[in-house]
Amino acid sequence: MPNEAPSAQEIRAALDELLGWQGISRSPQLAELLRYVVEKTLDGDEGSIKAYSIAVDVFGRPQDFDPQSDPIVRVQARRLRTLLEQFYVNGSSRSSIQVRLPLGRYVPEFVRVDKPATEAPAVADVTAPPVTQPARWDSRGFLLSAILGLVFTLVGVGLAVLIVRWVLPSAPTEISGMPSTPAVSIGTFDNLTGVAVLDDDAAAVGTRLGGMLAKFDDLRVVPADGEFLVRGSVQEAQGLFTVKVILSRGSNPTSIVWSTSVTPQRGQTDTEALTNADLAIARELGSATGPLQAAGLAWLGQQKTLPNAPNAYVCQLYYLNWRDSRLLADATSALDCYDKILAASPDQPVALSAEAGVRAWRLQYELGPDTNVAGSLEAEAAKVARAVSLSSDDSFVYEQQGLILARQHSLDAALGSVKKAMDLNPASTDAKIVYGLLLWLNGQFDVGQAVSEEAIAALPSPPTWYYMTRAFDALRQRRYYDAIDAAQALGVGEGELGPAIALAAAPVIGRNDLIDRYRPMILANPRFQATGILPWLDGFDLPPQLVDRIREGLILAGIPPAALTAPFKGDGTPRQ
Repeated sequence: MPNEAPSAQEIRAALDELLGWQGISRSPQLAELLRYVVEKTLDGDEGSIKAYSIAVDVFGRPQDFDPQSDPIVRVQARRLRTLLEQFYVNGSSRSSIQVRLPLGRYVPEFVRVDKPATEAPAVADVTAPPVTQPARWDSRGFLLSAILGLVFTLVGVGLAVLIVRWVLPSAPTEISGMPSTPAVSIGTFDNLTGVAVLDDDAAAVGTRLGGMLAKFDDLRVVPADGEFLVRGSVQEAQGLFTVKVILSRGSNPTSIVWSTSVTPQRGQTDTEALTNADLAIARELGSATGPLQAAGLAWLGQQKTLPNAPNAYVCQLYYLNWRDSRLLADATSALDCYDKILAASPDQPVALSAEAGVRAWRLQYELGPDTNVAGSLEAEAAKVARAVSLSSDDSFVYEQQGLILARQHSLDAALGSVKKAMDLNPASTDAKIVYGLLLWLNGQFDVGQAVSEEAIAALPSPPTWYYMTRAFDALRQRRYYDAIDAAQALGVGEGELGPAIALAAAPVIGRNDLIDRYRPMILANPRFQATGILPWLDGFDLPPQLVDRIREGLILAGIPPAALTAPFKGDGTPRQ
Protein backbone atom coordinates (compact mmCIF):
# COMPACT_ATOMS: atom_id res chain seq x y z
CA MET A 1 0.00 0.00 0.00
CA PRO A 2 2.77 2.57 0.81
CA ASN A 3 4.03 2.31 -2.80
CA GLU A 4 0.60 2.80 -4.36
CA ALA A 5 0.18 6.21 -6.00
CA PRO A 6 -2.42 8.37 -4.22
CA SER A 7 -5.69 8.84 -6.06
CA ALA A 8 -7.05 12.27 -6.96
CA GLN A 9 -9.81 11.77 -4.38
CA GLU A 10 -7.27 11.07 -1.62
CA ILE A 11 -5.17 14.07 -2.62
CA ARG A 12 -8.16 16.41 -2.59
CA ALA A 13 -9.15 15.09 0.84
CA ALA A 14 -5.62 15.87 2.08
CA LEU A 15 -5.89 19.32 0.46
CA ASP A 16 -9.21 20.01 2.21
CA GLU A 17 -7.62 19.02 5.53
CA LEU A 18 -4.80 21.52 4.98
CA LEU A 19 -7.14 24.31 3.87
CA GLY A 20 -9.19 23.79 7.01
CA TRP A 21 -6.15 24.21 9.27
CA GLN A 22 -5.91 27.65 10.89
CA GLY A 23 -2.24 28.05 10.04
CA ILE A 24 -3.11 28.16 6.34
CA SER A 25 -6.74 29.31 6.37
CA ARG A 26 -5.82 32.57 8.13
CA SER A 27 -3.88 33.61 4.99
CA PRO A 28 -6.11 33.64 1.88
CA GLN A 29 -3.04 34.06 -0.37
CA LEU A 30 -1.32 30.95 0.95
CA ALA A 31 -4.55 28.94 0.78
CA GLU A 32 -5.07 29.98 -2.83
CA LEU A 33 -1.44 29.19 -3.70
CA LEU A 34 -1.77 25.70 -2.24
CA ARG A 35 -5.06 25.06 -4.02
CA TYR A 36 -3.65 26.34 -7.31
CA VAL A 37 -0.53 24.17 -7.42
CA VAL A 38 -2.39 21.04 -6.27
CA GLU A 39 -5.22 21.40 -8.78
CA LYS A 40 -2.84 22.19 -11.62
CA THR A 41 -0.86 19.06 -10.81
CA LEU A 42 -3.99 16.92 -10.63
CA ASP A 43 -5.02 18.28 -14.02
CA GLY A 44 -1.70 17.10 -15.46
CA ASP A 45 -0.59 20.67 -16.08
CA GLU A 46 2.60 20.69 -14.00
CA GLY A 47 4.52 22.39 -16.80
CA SER A 48 2.54 25.58 -16.34
CA ILE A 49 3.33 25.90 -12.62
CA LYS A 50 5.93 28.65 -12.91
CA ALA A 51 6.68 31.76 -10.90
CA TYR A 52 5.13 33.92 -13.61
CA SER A 53 1.84 32.03 -13.83
CA ILE A 54 1.51 31.87 -10.04
CA ALA A 55 2.15 35.61 -9.75
CA VAL A 56 -0.48 36.45 -12.37
CA ASP A 57 -3.11 33.81 -11.56
CA VAL A 58 -2.83 33.70 -7.77
CA PHE A 59 -1.40 37.03 -6.65
CA GLY A 60 -3.01 39.25 -9.29
CA ARG A 61 0.22 40.62 -10.70
CA PRO A 62 0.03 42.33 -14.13
CA GLN A 63 1.02 40.62 -17.37
CA ASP A 64 4.41 42.38 -17.41
CA PHE A 65 5.34 40.80 -14.05
CA ASP A 66 9.09 40.22 -13.62
CA PRO A 67 9.95 37.38 -11.18
CA GLN A 68 13.48 38.73 -10.79
CA SER A 69 12.42 42.12 -9.47
CA ASP A 70 9.39 40.99 -7.45
CA PRO A 71 10.08 38.03 -5.09
CA ILE A 72 6.48 37.53 -3.96
CA VAL A 73 6.22 33.98 -5.32
CA ARG A 74 9.47 32.83 -3.73
CA VAL A 75 8.57 34.43 -0.40
CA GLN A 76 5.06 32.99 -0.27
CA ALA A 77 6.22 29.55 -1.43
CA ARG A 78 8.77 29.54 1.40
CA ARG A 79 6.05 30.43 3.91
CA LEU A 80 3.78 27.71 2.54
CA ARG A 81 6.58 25.13 2.62
CA THR A 82 7.29 25.95 6.27
CA LEU A 83 3.63 25.67 7.22
CA LEU A 84 3.26 22.31 5.47
CA GLU A 85 6.26 20.97 7.37
CA GLN A 86 4.89 22.34 10.64
CA PHE A 87 1.45 20.79 10.01
CA TYR A 88 2.82 17.30 9.52
CA VAL A 89 5.52 17.46 12.20
CA ASN A 90 2.97 18.61 14.79
CA GLY A 91 0.85 15.53 14.16
CA SER A 92 -2.11 17.66 13.05
CA SER A 93 -2.87 15.47 10.03
CA ARG A 94 -5.22 12.50 10.03
CA SER A 95 -4.66 11.73 6.36
CA SER A 96 -2.41 9.04 4.93
CA ILE A 97 -1.43 11.45 2.13
CA GLN A 98 1.00 14.31 2.69
CA VAL A 99 1.29 17.28 0.35
CA ARG A 100 4.89 18.48 0.12
CA LEU A 101 6.50 21.41 -1.66
CA PRO A 102 10.11 20.51 -2.51
CA LEU A 103 12.83 23.13 -2.20
CA GLY A 104 13.42 25.07 -5.41
CA ARG A 105 10.16 23.92 -7.03
CA TYR A 106 6.54 24.96 -7.09
CA VAL A 107 5.16 21.58 -8.23
CA PRO A 108 3.91 19.69 -5.17
CA GLU A 109 4.56 16.05 -4.34
CA PHE A 110 1.96 13.70 -2.87
CA VAL A 111 3.42 11.10 -0.54
CA ARG A 112 1.62 8.18 1.06
CA VAL A 113 2.63 7.64 4.69
CA ASP A 114 1.54 5.40 7.51
CA LYS A 115 -1.70 6.59 9.03
CA PRO A 116 -1.56 8.24 12.46
CA ALA A 117 -1.72 6.06 15.54
CA THR A 118 -5.29 7.12 16.28
CA GLU A 119 -6.40 5.22 13.19
CA ALA A 120 -4.51 2.01 13.93
CA PRO A 121 -5.91 0.32 17.02
CA ALA A 122 -6.13 -2.94 15.10
CA VAL A 123 -2.37 -3.42 15.18
CA ALA A 124 -2.91 -6.10 17.82
CA ASP A 125 -4.44 -8.38 15.21
CA VAL A 126 -1.03 -8.67 13.59
CA THR A 127 0.69 -9.72 16.77
CA ALA A 128 -1.80 -12.47 17.68
CA PRO A 129 -0.46 -15.89 16.65
CA PRO A 130 -2.55 -17.81 14.14
CA VAL A 131 -4.68 -20.64 15.51
CA THR A 132 -4.40 -23.75 13.37
CA GLN A 133 -7.65 -25.69 12.99
CA PRO A 134 -7.13 -29.38 13.96
CA ALA A 135 -7.79 -31.92 11.25
CA ARG A 136 -10.17 -33.74 13.62
CA TRP A 137 -12.60 -32.19 16.08
CA ASP A 138 -11.14 -32.21 19.60
CA SER A 139 -13.09 -30.19 22.15
CA ARG A 140 -10.21 -30.14 24.64
CA GLY A 141 -7.72 -29.03 21.98
CA PHE A 142 -10.12 -26.39 20.74
CA LEU A 143 -10.62 -25.06 24.26
CA LEU A 144 -6.88 -24.99 24.92
CA SER A 145 -6.21 -23.24 21.62
CA ALA A 146 -8.90 -20.67 22.32
CA ILE A 147 -7.46 -19.90 25.74
CA LEU A 148 -3.94 -19.62 24.39
CA GLY A 149 -5.16 -17.46 21.52
CA LEU A 150 -6.89 -15.12 23.94
CA VAL A 151 -3.80 -14.88 26.12
CA PHE A 152 -1.53 -14.14 23.17
CA THR A 153 -3.99 -11.60 21.80
CA LEU A 154 -4.09 -9.74 25.12
CA VAL A 155 -0.31 -9.81 25.31
CA GLY A 156 -0.15 -8.57 21.73
CA VAL A 157 -2.52 -5.73 22.50
CA GLY A 158 -0.40 -4.69 25.47
CA LEU A 159 2.80 -4.78 23.45
CA ALA A 160 1.19 -2.89 20.61
CA VAL A 161 0.00 -0.15 22.95
CA LEU A 162 3.45 0.15 24.49
CA ILE A 163 5.09 0.31 21.05
CA VAL A 164 2.68 2.99 19.89
CA ARG A 165 3.32 5.02 23.04
CA TRP A 166 7.10 4.66 22.81
CA VAL A 167 7.64 5.15 19.11
CA LEU A 168 5.00 7.49 17.69
CA PRO A 169 5.09 11.25 18.36
CA SER A 170 2.47 12.28 20.88
CA ALA A 171 -0.45 14.47 19.97
CA PRO A 172 -0.72 17.82 21.79
CA THR A 173 -1.69 17.19 25.39
CA GLU A 174 -5.15 18.33 26.38
CA ILE A 175 -5.20 20.42 29.54
CA SER A 176 -7.75 19.15 32.03
CA GLY A 177 -7.29 21.83 34.69
CA MET A 178 -6.27 25.47 34.54
CA PRO A 179 -3.05 25.86 32.52
CA SER A 180 0.09 27.42 33.91
CA THR A 181 2.90 29.28 32.19
CA PRO A 182 4.69 26.83 29.84
CA ALA A 183 8.02 25.74 31.32
CA VAL A 184 10.86 25.14 28.86
CA SER A 185 14.16 23.41 29.49
CA ILE A 186 17.08 23.88 27.11
CA GLY A 187 18.89 20.70 26.11
CA THR A 188 22.13 20.24 24.23
CA PHE A 189 22.94 21.53 20.76
CA ASP A 190 25.40 19.09 19.17
CA ASN A 191 28.18 20.17 16.86
CA LEU A 192 27.74 18.03 13.73
CA THR A 193 30.00 20.13 11.52
CA GLY A 194 33.00 17.89 12.09
CA VAL A 195 35.06 20.91 13.18
CA ALA A 196 36.02 20.49 16.82
CA VAL A 197 36.85 24.16 17.28
CA LEU A 198 33.11 24.91 16.90
CA ASP A 199 32.12 22.84 19.95
CA ASP A 200 31.94 25.93 22.15
CA ASP A 201 29.93 27.87 19.54
CA ALA A 202 27.42 25.02 19.27
CA ALA A 203 27.11 24.77 23.04
CA ALA A 204 26.45 28.52 23.25
CA VAL A 205 23.41 28.21 20.98
CA GLY A 206 21.29 26.73 23.75
CA THR A 207 22.55 29.22 26.33
CA ARG A 208 21.67 32.20 24.13
CA LEU A 209 18.31 30.72 23.17
CA GLY A 210 17.38 30.19 26.81
CA GLY A 211 18.27 33.80 27.60
CA MET A 212 16.11 35.07 24.73
CA LEU A 213 13.09 32.97 25.69
CA ALA A 214 13.37 34.08 29.33
CA LYS A 215 12.41 37.61 28.22
CA PHE A 216 8.86 36.54 27.32
CA ASP A 217 6.36 36.96 30.17
CA ASP A 218 4.23 34.02 29.06
CA LEU A 219 7.14 31.51 29.13
CA ARG A 220 9.36 30.11 31.88
CA VAL A 221 12.87 28.80 31.24
CA VAL A 222 13.81 26.19 33.85
CA PRO A 223 17.08 24.25 34.28
CA ALA A 224 15.50 20.81 34.02
CA ASP A 225 12.24 18.83 33.94
CA GLY A 226 10.34 21.48 32.00
CA GLU A 227 7.06 20.74 30.29
CA PHE A 228 8.96 21.19 27.03
CA LEU A 229 12.52 20.40 26.01
CA VAL A 230 14.36 22.31 23.27
CA ARG A 231 17.40 20.67 21.75
CA GLY A 232 19.12 20.53 18.39
CA SER A 233 22.28 20.51 16.35
CA VAL A 234 24.56 22.76 14.34
CA GLN A 235 25.51 21.58 10.86
CA GLU A 236 27.49 23.14 8.04
CA ALA A 237 27.35 22.77 4.28
CA GLN A 238 29.10 24.88 1.62
CA GLY A 239 30.17 27.44 4.17
CA LEU A 240 26.69 27.98 5.66
CA PHE A 241 25.55 26.96 9.13
CA THR A 242 22.19 25.30 9.66
CA VAL A 243 20.73 25.14 13.15
CA LYS A 244 18.16 22.36 13.49
CA VAL A 245 15.83 22.53 16.47
CA ILE A 246 13.40 20.02 17.97
CA LEU A 247 10.80 20.79 20.60
CA SER A 248 9.58 17.74 22.50
CA ARG A 249 7.18 17.30 25.35
CA GLY A 250 9.02 16.67 28.59
CA SER A 251 12.16 14.58 28.47
CA ASN A 252 10.72 12.04 26.01
CA PRO A 253 12.82 12.49 22.84
CA THR A 254 10.15 10.81 20.68
CA SER A 255 7.35 13.15 21.80
CA ILE A 256 8.13 15.77 19.14
CA VAL A 257 5.65 18.64 18.86
CA TRP A 258 7.61 21.02 16.62
CA SER A 259 10.83 21.34 14.65
CA THR A 260 12.50 23.82 12.37
CA SER A 261 15.76 24.57 10.58
CA VAL A 262 17.38 27.99 10.28
CA THR A 263 20.18 28.84 7.84
CA PRO A 264 21.59 32.35 8.28
CA GLN A 265 22.83 34.31 5.27
CA ARG A 266 26.42 34.41 4.09
CA GLY A 267 28.88 37.11 5.04
CA GLN A 268 28.63 36.65 8.81
CA THR A 269 31.08 35.43 11.39
CA ASP A 270 30.40 32.11 13.11
CA THR A 271 29.09 33.83 16.22
CA GLU A 272 26.93 36.27 14.25
CA ALA A 273 25.41 33.48 12.16
CA LEU A 274 24.54 31.34 15.16
CA THR A 275 23.24 34.32 17.16
CA ASN A 276 20.93 35.28 14.29
CA ALA A 277 19.74 31.69 14.09
CA ASP A 278 18.96 31.80 17.82
CA LEU A 279 17.00 35.00 17.31
CA ALA A 280 14.91 33.46 14.52
CA ILE A 281 14.14 30.40 16.64
CA ALA A 282 13.25 32.49 19.70
CA ARG A 283 10.85 34.57 17.61
CA GLU A 284 8.90 31.48 16.55
CA LEU A 285 8.88 29.88 19.99
CA GLY A 286 7.92 33.13 21.71
CA SER A 287 5.09 33.97 19.32
CA ALA A 288 1.43 33.69 20.30
CA THR A 289 0.97 31.47 17.24
CA GLY A 290 3.96 29.30 18.15
CA PRO A 291 3.88 25.77 19.57
CA LEU A 292 4.39 26.73 23.22
CA GLN A 293 1.05 28.59 23.47
CA ALA A 294 -0.99 26.13 21.40
CA ALA A 295 -2.25 23.98 24.28
CA GLY A 296 -3.17 26.99 26.43
CA LEU A 297 -5.10 28.70 23.65
CA ALA A 298 -6.85 25.43 22.81
CA TRP A 299 -7.89 25.17 26.46
CA LEU A 300 -9.19 28.74 26.38
CA GLY A 301 -11.28 27.95 23.31
CA GLN A 302 -13.13 25.30 25.31
CA GLN A 303 -14.01 27.61 28.21
CA LYS A 304 -17.46 29.13 28.47
CA THR A 305 -16.90 31.15 31.63
CA LEU A 306 -13.97 32.83 33.32
CA PRO A 307 -12.42 30.74 36.15
CA ASN A 308 -13.23 32.04 39.61
CA ALA A 309 -9.56 32.32 40.55
CA PRO A 310 -7.54 32.64 37.32
CA ASN A 311 -3.77 32.73 37.40
CA ALA A 312 -1.70 35.34 35.57
CA TYR A 313 -1.02 33.03 32.61
CA VAL A 314 -4.73 32.42 32.03
CA CYS A 315 -5.22 36.19 31.82
CA GLN A 316 -2.40 36.39 29.29
CA LEU A 317 -4.27 33.80 27.21
CA TYR A 318 -7.39 35.95 27.36
CA TYR A 319 -5.25 38.90 26.27
CA LEU A 320 -3.77 37.00 23.31
CA ASN A 321 -7.23 35.86 22.28
CA TRP A 322 -8.56 39.42 22.35
CA ARG A 323 -5.54 40.81 20.53
CA ASP A 324 -6.23 38.55 17.56
CA SER A 325 -10.04 38.78 17.58
CA ARG A 326 -10.50 42.49 18.46
CA LEU A 327 -13.99 41.66 19.74
CA LEU A 328 -15.58 43.66 22.55
CA ALA A 329 -16.71 40.46 24.27
CA ASP A 330 -13.14 39.14 24.30
CA ALA A 331 -11.85 42.49 25.59
CA THR A 332 -14.37 42.33 28.43
CA SER A 333 -13.30 38.78 29.32
CA ALA A 334 -9.64 39.84 29.42
CA LEU A 335 -10.47 42.86 31.60
CA ASP A 336 -12.54 40.76 34.01
CA CYS A 337 -9.62 38.34 34.31
CA TYR A 338 -7.06 41.07 35.00
CA ASP A 339 -9.39 42.71 37.52
CA LYS A 340 -9.28 39.49 39.55
CA ILE A 341 -5.48 39.38 39.40
CA LEU A 342 -5.07 43.04 40.33
CA ALA A 343 -7.54 42.75 43.21
CA ALA A 344 -5.11 40.33 44.84
CA SER A 345 -1.85 41.83 43.50
CA PRO A 346 -2.36 45.50 42.56
CA ASP A 347 1.31 45.98 41.72
CA GLN A 348 1.62 43.12 39.24
CA PRO A 349 3.22 45.07 36.34
CA VAL A 350 2.31 42.77 33.44
CA ALA A 351 -1.34 42.54 34.53
CA LEU A 352 -1.43 46.27 35.24
CA SER A 353 -0.06 47.23 31.81
CA ALA A 354 -2.16 44.68 29.90
CA GLU A 355 -5.34 45.78 31.67
CA ALA A 356 -4.55 49.41 30.83
CA GLY A 357 -3.85 48.50 27.19
CA VAL A 358 -7.08 46.58 26.68
CA ARG A 359 -9.16 49.19 28.49
CA ALA A 360 -7.62 51.99 26.40
CA TRP A 361 -8.56 50.10 23.23
CA ARG A 362 -12.12 49.61 24.43
CA LEU A 363 -12.50 53.24 25.42
CA GLN A 364 -11.25 54.45 22.03
CA TYR A 365 -13.43 51.88 20.26
CA GLU A 366 -16.57 53.08 22.03
CA LEU A 367 -15.90 56.83 22.08
CA GLY A 368 -17.47 59.11 19.50
CA PRO A 369 -15.40 61.11 16.99
CA ASP A 370 -15.82 64.38 18.87
CA THR A 371 -14.47 63.01 22.17
CA ASN A 372 -11.15 64.13 23.65
CA VAL A 373 -9.46 60.74 23.37
CA ALA A 374 -6.17 61.86 24.93
CA GLY A 375 -7.94 63.14 28.03
CA SER A 376 -10.18 60.10 28.27
CA LEU A 377 -7.17 57.78 28.42
CA GLU A 378 -5.29 59.64 31.16
CA ALA A 379 -6.13 57.03 33.78
CA GLU A 380 -4.84 54.21 31.57
CA ALA A 381 -1.69 56.20 30.76
CA ALA A 382 -1.07 56.62 34.49
CA LYS A 383 -1.54 52.88 35.11
CA VAL A 384 0.93 51.85 32.45
CA ALA A 385 3.43 54.47 33.65
CA ARG A 386 3.24 52.89 37.09
CA ALA A 387 3.77 49.46 35.53
CA VAL A 388 6.91 50.80 33.83
CA SER A 389 8.21 52.10 37.14
CA LEU A 390 7.54 48.71 38.75
CA SER A 391 9.25 46.70 36.00
CA SER A 392 11.58 48.85 33.95
CA ASP A 393 13.17 45.86 32.21
CA ASP A 394 9.98 44.28 30.84
CA SER A 395 9.44 44.56 27.08
CA PHE A 396 5.69 43.89 27.20
CA VAL A 397 5.10 46.72 29.66
CA TYR A 398 6.84 49.26 27.41
CA GLU A 399 4.95 47.95 24.39
CA GLN A 400 1.63 48.60 26.17
CA GLN A 401 2.78 52.09 27.08
CA GLY A 402 3.58 52.78 23.44
CA LEU A 403 0.14 51.63 22.30
CA ILE A 404 -1.63 53.84 24.83
CA LEU A 405 0.50 56.86 23.91
CA ALA A 406 -0.33 56.26 20.25
CA ARG A 407 -4.05 56.25 21.07
CA GLN A 408 -3.47 59.60 22.75
CA HIS A 409 -1.98 60.85 19.44
CA SER A 410 1.52 61.15 20.93
CA LEU A 411 3.30 59.20 18.19
CA ASP A 412 6.84 60.39 18.93
CA ALA A 413 6.58 59.35 22.59
CA ALA A 414 4.90 56.09 21.55
CA LEU A 415 7.76 55.28 19.20
CA GLY A 416 10.23 55.82 22.04
CA SER A 417 8.41 53.36 24.31
CA VAL A 418 8.07 50.67 21.65
CA LYS A 419 11.71 51.08 20.62
CA LYS A 420 12.59 50.43 24.27
CA ALA A 421 10.42 47.29 24.14
CA MET A 422 12.33 46.06 21.09
CA ASP A 423 15.68 46.75 22.74
CA LEU A 424 14.65 44.79 25.83
CA ASN A 425 13.39 41.81 23.83
CA PRO A 426 14.70 41.71 20.26
CA ALA A 427 12.86 38.39 19.71
CA SER A 428 9.44 39.98 20.27
CA THR A 429 7.78 40.21 16.87
CA ASP A 430 4.78 41.85 18.57
CA ALA A 431 6.92 44.83 19.55
CA LYS A 432 8.47 44.89 16.09
CA ILE A 433 5.14 44.93 14.23
CA VAL A 434 3.83 47.69 16.51
CA TYR A 435 6.98 49.71 15.89
CA GLY A 436 6.58 49.32 12.13
CA LEU A 437 2.95 50.43 12.31
CA LEU A 438 3.76 53.51 14.39
CA LEU A 439 6.59 54.49 12.03
CA TRP A 440 4.18 54.19 9.11
CA LEU A 441 1.47 56.23 10.85
CA ASN A 442 4.13 58.85 11.61
CA GLY A 443 4.74 59.31 7.88
CA GLN A 444 7.83 57.10 7.54
CA PHE A 445 6.08 54.84 5.06
CA ASP A 446 9.01 52.96 3.54
CA VAL A 447 10.78 52.31 6.83
CA GLY A 448 7.58 51.36 8.64
CA GLN A 449 6.55 48.99 5.87
CA ALA A 450 9.99 47.35 5.82
CA VAL A 451 9.98 46.80 9.60
CA SER A 452 6.47 45.36 9.45
CA GLU A 453 7.39 42.97 6.65
CA GLU A 454 10.38 41.74 8.67
CA ALA A 455 8.03 40.87 11.54
CA ILE A 456 5.60 39.06 9.23
CA ALA A 457 8.39 37.12 7.52
CA ALA A 458 9.77 36.00 10.89
CA LEU A 459 6.74 33.80 11.63
CA PRO A 460 5.27 30.99 9.52
CA SER A 461 1.78 31.87 10.75
CA PRO A 462 1.61 35.53 11.88
CA PRO A 463 -1.36 36.75 13.93
CA THR A 464 -4.01 38.42 11.79
CA TRP A 465 -3.43 41.89 13.25
CA TYR A 466 0.12 41.87 11.87
CA TYR A 467 -1.28 42.67 8.42
CA MET A 468 -2.50 46.17 9.30
CA THR A 469 0.51 48.10 7.97
CA ARG A 470 0.64 45.97 4.81
CA ALA A 471 -3.04 46.65 4.13
CA PHE A 472 -2.64 50.39 4.75
CA ASP A 473 0.44 50.76 2.58
CA ALA A 474 -0.84 48.65 -0.30
CA LEU A 475 -4.02 50.71 -0.60
CA ARG A 476 -2.08 53.96 -0.25
CA GLN A 477 0.13 52.91 -3.18
CA ARG A 478 -2.84 51.63 -5.20
CA ARG A 479 -1.60 48.02 -5.05
CA TYR A 480 -5.15 46.81 -4.88
CA TYR A 481 -4.54 43.06 -5.10
CA ASP A 482 -2.09 43.18 -2.20
CA ALA A 483 -4.44 45.47 -0.26
CA ILE A 484 -7.30 42.97 -0.61
CA ASP A 485 -5.18 40.02 0.47
CA ALA A 486 -3.84 41.83 3.55
CA ALA A 487 -7.24 43.30 4.39
CA GLN A 488 -8.89 39.90 4.27
CA ALA A 489 -6.31 38.50 6.67
CA LEU A 490 -6.72 41.57 8.88
CA GLY A 491 -10.50 41.29 8.69
CA VAL A 492 -10.42 38.00 10.60
CA GLY A 493 -9.90 40.12 13.70
CA GLU A 494 -10.52 43.75 12.73
CA GLY A 495 -14.23 44.01 11.95
CA GLU A 496 -13.94 47.60 10.75
CA LEU A 497 -10.53 48.22 9.18
CA GLY A 498 -10.23 44.94 7.27
CA PRO A 499 -13.61 45.08 5.49
CA ALA A 500 -13.27 48.84 4.83
CA ILE A 501 -9.92 48.44 3.05
CA ALA A 502 -11.01 45.32 1.14
CA LEU A 503 -14.20 47.05 -0.03
CA ALA A 504 -12.29 50.20 -1.03
CA ALA A 505 -9.92 48.18 -3.21
CA ALA A 506 -12.45 45.76 -4.72
CA PRO A 507 -14.24 47.96 -7.32
CA VAL A 508 -11.02 49.27 -8.84
CA ILE A 509 -10.06 45.77 -10.01
CA GLY A 510 -13.56 44.53 -10.68
CA ARG A 511 -13.97 42.22 -7.69
CA ASN A 512 -17.76 42.34 -7.56
CA ASP A 513 -17.80 39.22 -5.38
CA LEU A 514 -15.95 41.12 -2.65
CA ILE A 515 -18.26 44.12 -3.04
CA ASP A 516 -21.24 41.83 -2.46
CA ARG A 517 -19.51 40.36 0.59
CA TYR A 518 -18.20 43.47 2.32
CA ARG A 519 -20.68 46.24 1.48
CA PRO A 520 -23.44 44.71 3.67
CA MET A 521 -20.90 44.25 6.47
CA ILE A 522 -19.89 47.91 6.31
CA LEU A 523 -23.48 49.17 6.25
CA ALA A 524 -24.51 46.88 9.11
CA ASN A 525 -21.58 47.81 11.37
CA PRO A 526 -22.95 49.64 14.43
CA ARG A 527 -19.72 51.62 14.96
CA PHE A 528 -19.83 53.01 11.46
CA GLN A 529 -23.57 53.64 11.72
CA ALA A 530 -23.15 55.66 14.92
CA THR A 531 -20.63 58.17 13.55
CA GLY A 532 -20.20 57.74 9.81
CA ILE A 533 -17.38 55.67 8.33
CA LEU A 534 -14.62 58.25 7.94
CA PRO A 535 -15.13 59.95 11.32
CA TRP A 536 -14.73 56.58 13.02
CA LEU A 537 -11.53 55.88 11.06
CA ASP A 538 -10.15 59.28 12.07
CA GLY A 539 -9.24 57.80 15.44
CA PHE A 540 -6.41 55.85 13.79
CA ASP A 541 -4.52 58.95 12.60
CA LEU A 542 -4.52 57.63 9.03
CA PRO A 543 -2.58 59.74 6.50
CA PRO A 544 -4.66 61.85 4.08
CA GLN A 545 -3.59 59.75 1.05
CA LEU A 546 -5.03 56.62 2.59
CA VAL A 547 -8.25 58.33 3.67
CA ASP A 548 -8.69 59.56 0.09
CA ARG A 549 -8.24 56.03 -1.27
CA ILE A 550 -10.81 54.69 1.18
CA ARG A 551 -13.31 57.42 0.32
CA GLU A 552 -12.90 56.93 -3.43
CA GLY A 553 -13.12 53.16 -3.24
CA LEU A 554 -16.15 53.05 -0.95
CA ILE A 555 -18.09 55.39 -3.21
CA LEU A 556 -17.21 53.22 -6.23
CA ALA A 557 -18.39 50.20 -4.24
CA GLY A 558 -21.82 51.75 -3.79
CA ILE A 559 -21.58 53.16 -0.27
CA PRO A 560 -23.81 56.27 -0.14
CA PRO A 561 -21.64 59.40 0.20
CA ALA A 562 -23.69 60.59 3.18
CA ALA A 563 -22.77 57.42 5.08
CA LEU A 564 -19.10 58.35 4.81
CA THR A 565 -19.37 61.44 7.00
CA ALA A 566 -22.50 61.20 9.16
CA PRO A 567 -24.54 58.63 11.09
CA PHE A 568 -26.67 56.37 8.92
CA LYS A 569 -29.17 53.54 9.05
CA GLY A 570 -28.62 49.97 7.90
CA ASP A 571 -29.65 50.77 4.32
CA GLY A 572 -27.13 53.63 4.11
CA THR A 573 -29.65 56.45 4.39
CA PRO A 574 -28.97 59.26 6.90
CA ARG A 575 -30.32 59.01 10.42
CA GLN A 576 -32.95 61.57 11.23
